Amino acid sequence: MNTHSTLASLTPDATIAEIISADQEAGQLLASIGMEPASHKEETLRSVCQQLKWSEVEVLNWVKKNRLSRKDQNKKQISDDKPDFGEDINHWCNYLVDEYHPQLLSLLGEVSSDFPRISQLHGNQYIWLKYMQWPLENFDDKLQFYTYFEHKKLFPIFNSLSGGKRDILDGTIQKLERGIEIVKEDQKVLLNLMNTIERKGNHLENPVGACSTLRILNYNLRKLFSTLRKEFAIEQEIIIPLIKERLNSI
Repeated sequence: MNTHSTLASLTPDATIAEIISADQEAGQLLASIGMEPASHKEETLRSVCQQLKWSEVEVLNWVKKNRLSRKDQNKKQISDDKPDFGEDINHWCNYLVDEYHPQLLSLLGEVSSDFPRISQLHGNQYIWLKYMQWPLENFDDKLQFYTYFEHKKLFPIFNSLSGGKRDILDGTIQKLERGIEIVKEDQKVLLNLMNTIERKGNHLENPVGACSTLRILNYNLRKLFSTLRKEFAIEQEIIIPLIKERLNSI
């Protein structure tokens, strides 16, 4: 039996047990937005969502999107364990571009698409949603620039360091040094914006009685911020030190 095609075929009238049987991590996703799957195994998703005043169609589509589309696109879950590429700068850079940037931009797109609707529907009920708008818009712009700059501008220059000493021109060294400074500056801005969004956004916690739409938004924000902080750690602890070490040897 193809587990993922089984999940794809499920409807809101599937029981929670059937959903978990189709994909164990689907149960974890349901738990992440406030459901208690273990307490409702024999009930249908429709029934549980009606009790919680959630949209069963929205919840099921969100679960499928997280579990199926990312499988189809061969996107791996990013774990807390970093791979070991040694001192291979090229491999480290490609790892971020292939594994981190797609997930970051996908999550950013979902958040940017969903937030205006949620703010309009619930802005009067949860006033803190209005306080999130400005930092979230700035975060969107800055993160898109950050990933573009790394992928298209900076990482190709980093990869040139894999050549011999004679291959590095003074102009390239200056671009590398300036590029590192830009990355550091942008990381500070992005971290400050994340902290501001968390602080102004009720610490991304779900109020009692929050709808499924708001819960999904908070989940996506938490995952987006967690993934970006992991990328920053790799850049700060591994890639930038390797670049500096290489430059010092020239």
